Amino acid sequence: MCKNKVKHTKREEQAMGATMNQVRPCTISESIMQSCKEVKNMREGKAPKRSLNDLFTNIEKWSKEDKK
Repeated sequence: MCKNKVKHTKREEQAMGATMNQVRPCTISESIMQSCKEVKNMREGKAPKRSLNDLFTNIEKWSKEDKK
């Protein structure tokens, strides 16, 4: 058990509430299953392998597209 209790400020509570109300395109379990299928295809050579650096590059690219 945690001896120290965390006190959330109003701003933190509002930020957490805003993220919880977002609409997801699929459920969490569907997202995990899709990720597992992608990894399986990469291991079998049916899909190109991607590295962590590729992910970070894509995230930067996507964030720039969202700002436009």
